[in-house]
Amino acid sequence: MPLPSPSWARARLVGALVAWSAGAVLYAQNIVVPNSLTEQDGNSSETSPSGPTGALRWMNVYDASEFGGLSGPALLTQFAWRGDASPGPWGPRTATFRIYASTTQRPLNQLSTTFAENLGADHVLLFSGTQTHYSSGDQGPGNTRQFDFVTPLTTPYLYDPAAGNLVIDFQVLSASGGAVSYDEVSESPTVRQVFVFGSTTAATGSEGIPPVTQFTFQPAPQATIRLSQAEICWNSLTNVNYQVQFRSPITADAWTSLADCVAGTGGRLCISDFIEVGQPEKFYRVVVTNCVASP
Repeated sequence: MPLPSPSWARARLVGALVAWSAGAVLYAQNIVVPNSLTEQDGNSSETSPSGPTGALRWMNVYDASEFGGLSGPALLTQFAWRGDASPGPWGPRTATFRIYASTTQRPLNQLSTTFAENLGADHVLLFSGTQTHYSSGDQGPGNTRQFDFVTPLTTPYLYDPAAGNLVIDFQVLSASGGAVSYDEVSESPTVRQVFVFGSTTAATGSEGIPPVTQFTFQPAPQATIRLSQAEICWNSLTNVNYQVQFRSPITADAWTSLADCVAGTGGRLCISDFIEVGQPEKFYRVVVTNCVASP
């Protein structure tokens, strides 16, 4: 009777439990739009009045090409503006507002003054409530100020630059407090604005001058799978002895016995191998040997 050929199996060990990528440290990433103004003051500014003000709406649209620093879809968790190059401090100013975001396929040079025509189907609410903005006017890189007019989002927004340009729809119901001055950029091909004073529900607005904006992104979770053990099984014959062997980068090209000699029963046999976290890839085989199985 011919001896059966060795059977082979391959187990690839990856990551940690289904969760964040094993061993990877995921950092927040800041992106300034326009990218060219990361360390350069914008060419315009806007100073709000002090005291109570009424409703307004402004919609900023940012070109997807400015988010080339992202490796893929990422969670937008907050954005921030900075004071103009003139020294602060500015504020504090408290506002009650809503923030929506979406993507749009509309090119920036074809931005519509009708708000709805600039929105994508994924128009979602990210924040609704009251926040206070204040700037210390501290020096930033180059001739800029720090991005310390910070607006954290209650609901992060998963933004994929491949889906289109980013739309931030900012709707202020009311505001009060000290004046604030924002650094802005006009005639930029990478960011445009439509705004209207006196209403958050007006259908149309006018073209405005958008602020230089810093976006904070967290990477989207990257799931991997880790096997806690490998089970090597084979169909055995009676009066035949088997040995399970493995090799890996650690053992080079040498095969190492995983278990002692196993006597065939005529049925299906299995041997388990515990897999430690971070253990390299393994190859397994079952061979027929002349070893002597323990009684």
